[in-house]
Amino acid sequence: MAVGETIAYKPVVASAQLAAQSQPIPEASLAQGKKLFARHEYAAAQKVFESILINTANQQPKTLYAARLWLAKSLFMLNNTEDAALQLNILLNNSQAPGLDPRTIYSAHFDLASCRLKLGQTLPAALDYLNVGLSAAPAGTDNIRVLALRNAKLIASTMLEADEVSALERVAKTSDLQAFFLNERMQKYLKSNNYKAFRSTLPLAKALIASPSLSKFFRQLLESLTLQEKAIAANSLKEIRIGILLPLEFPIYQYSSALPAGNLVYPGIHTRTLIHQIMQPEVLLNTATASTSEETGKSVASVSERLIEKHRPMIILGPIFSNETLEASQVAKQKKIPLISPTATDRTISSGNSWGFQLNPTHEERGRIAARELLKKTSKPTAAAALSEKKPYLEEMAKGFLDELMRAGTKNIVFGTISAHPKDSNAPIPAIEKIAGMTLEALYLPMDDPNVIDRTLSLLASSQTDYHMLLGSEIWGEPDVISRFEKRIPKGITFFSDYHTGPASANMAEIAKKHNLVWNIPSSSYFWYGHDSLDFLVSLLSIKQVKDGKALLKALREAPVFQAHYSSYNFAGGNVNRSMNVLRYHAKH
Repeated sequence: MAVGETIAYKPVVASAQLAAQSQPIPEASLAQGKKLFARHEYAAAQKVFESILINTANQQPKTLYAARLWLAKSLFMLNNTEDAALQLNILLNNSQAPGLDPRTIYSAHFDLASCRLKLGQTLPAALDYLNVGLSAAPAGTDNIRVLALRNAKLIASTMLEADEVSALERVAKTSDLQAFFLNERMQKYLKSNNYKAFRSTLPLAKALIASPSLSKFFRQLLESLTLQEKAIAANSLKEIRIGILLPLEFPIYQYSSALPAGNLVYPGIHTRTLIHQIMQPEVLLNTATASTSEETGKSVASVSERLIEKHRPMIILGPIFSNETLEASQVAKQKKIPLISPTATDRTISSGNSWGFQLNPTHEERGRIAARELLKKTSKPTAAAALSEKKPYLEEMAKGFLDELMRAGTKNIVFGTISAHPKDSNAPIPAIEKIAGMTLEALYLPMDDPNVIDRTLSLLASSQTDYHMLLGSEIWGEPDVISRFEKRIPKGITFFSDYHTGPASANMAEIAKKHNLVWNIPSSSYFWYGHDSLDFLVSLLSIKQVKDGKALLKALREAPVFQAHYSSYNFAGGNVNRSMNVLRYHAKH
């Protein structure tokens, strides 16, 4: 069905049921439906929103319009994308109606772009996202505007053909944005060996370089196109073919409490390719990206096989999560192509597969590193506890921590888990009861949920449990976490991170600045994962020429420890970046 086509939409709530309702649905039902949606109870939310639309008595227009928007969101999440698009088109066709909140219409445009992409209308979706990103955002929706612009860039870089990208160039309003899309088009010409189209488009780049509003970075980027053209003329243009597997997702904005990880890793990789283009224009990083998201309806193995068959990469970067990486690494092993995962932590990715590499230590190893840091202070702690949020990877950290202490001779150790589920909020914690009133050498809190941290600190205070040293996972390094709990950790905290968000060198600071310029997002863990994996690869290939996958495999195995993270801990296991940060936060008094 084409988006906007009129079809018969059948509500879930039966007409007989609705007729039996003697009272109109109160305006508070909208809030009820949103709560159901937030709990992922989409079918129940759909019924509530449909009831609001059918029982219109005493309803404010603002509520009715919002109910239709949230009905579309519910249908989208139930994979009823055509009906979701239908509801959004009905809403947008009444965009001039009195009482319509500008935020509702703005969100509807964003959601319609997501629907179109899910329906396979890639270029229309990119144009819709771009138009939302370039429009003035109503108060409280600037985050939607930023994400829409980023989605348009992401689609252009990973899904569109060269000539399709030109449609986005025509819509772009700023010189930098025009340069971004123009460069994407030019690189796609090079990747497909369409040198004729590349040369014929060079005058556009030269004209844009003359724009006084063009930033220095994008001017350098467009100037590198001329150097690429010279390399073509001299028959000296080389290429490194790289496959990228990432779980790219394009959900409706309010559905996503955090942006999809793959969508954040990709900008790090992409920014690094642009910097490489400026520094070494004669070496083309011929990247091709495929999504491993479940939304594609295809297995990770089939996506991996298709990428290898179509692109013939020398190496693959990604995916992110361990289960996806395990599946993709088996395909890479069969095809004899090295694979580097930026973030996966399962040890079998590298220890059981000579073609698989990973950037991160396993979760268990992270806990062991925390214990080793403690053992620097005292060689044999008498008592220690690890209280973990009830998630498998965090429990693995806690168990690695305690196992390392047991090896060192510590006898009195306590392990416990704390659930983040609201229904468990009043459940007793046996581990805290066991350490009540004690003074521990160390307390390790591998936790990700601030509410779990809050409850844990409260229980420790009420039980009069004390400690000499507090240790945590990398979430403790996030500014909002520190600001929320800094008064409750008077002895400070030592936390452990496999990325570095505060660049320590001028070079890293400059890269982070360029990353923010291109993608309009701050440097993050995902940026460093993406940047470091590609940076390692490019650095390795620039000093050692390799002819095939087997030679590259040997070079990866023999490569020295890559010190992108300025860390003092090394660990084995076939990892490319064998290091981890230890960061100390001193609480303010």
